Formats: sequence, C-alpha cells, structure tokens
Amino acid sequence: MRTPAILLLEDEALIAMDVERTLDDAQAGTSTSLASCAAALAWLADYTPDAAIIDIFLRDGECIEVAEILVARGVPFVVHSARRGVERESHQVFLNGTWVPKPSDPARLVKAVNDCLSSKSRHLPPILSDGNEKGHRRA
Repeated sequence: MRTPAILLLEDEALIAMDVERTLDDAQAGTSTSLASCAAALAWLADYTPDAAIIDIFLRDGECIEVAEILVARGVPFVVHSARRGVERESHQVFLNGTWVPKPSDPARLVKAVNDCLSSKSRHLPPILSDGNEKGHRRA
C-alpha cells in the first residue's frame, strides 16, 4: 500500500513544523510543506496530492486559486486557519473543505485529514509507476 501524499500550505514556519510532526506521529502520510501560493501552484502543475491542509492566507496572498484546483481535481482538503468562516464571496471555495480552526487540537486535525484520505481512497486513480513519494504526477 502506498503512502498518501499530503500537501500542507502554511506560511508560519513553527505551525508548519508542528503540523508536519503531528502528521508524522500519526503516520497519516508524507507531507509536502509550502508557504506561498506561487510555490503551491508550481507544485500542482506537476503533482496532485491525496489530501491537503491549507491556510487561507499565505505569504503572497489568498490561496483561492489553489483551493479551486484542489476542488476541480477532487482532492479533499482541510482548511486550517485562524479564520472561523467565509468572509467574502471569493472565499466560497473554502466551504468545500473541512474547517479545523487554529489553534487546533492535534487529534482533531489528524481526524480531519484521515477523513479526507478515507473519502479519497474510495476514488483513487491507479498508482503510477514513477515511485514518486511527494505526490502523484498529473495524468
């Protein structure tokens, strides 16, 4: 069985490290941590994760386009943000995710990620033979 690929979008280094450690401890999957929308879009040009954890606001702005790509590809995601809900019309795309507000209980975050992975596992595409552990190459 392959290890799930989890995209983590977080611009606060300490929070990113804490979430990565939480995912590692829970053996939830292999995470790729990025701090900007530009980096996420570049990564998504080549890869598709099994699940994602996203903060709405990153170093270079709101990650609306990233969330839209995840939704279009059927990638379940957790919104891990200090925001408690949608504040603008443009944020509607985030309602497709499971909200786990910051600060969060690690067990709650792990449960949300595992729920995402469980929903995704029912619809996983065939495993590619490139052996890539950082995500799955787009078809």
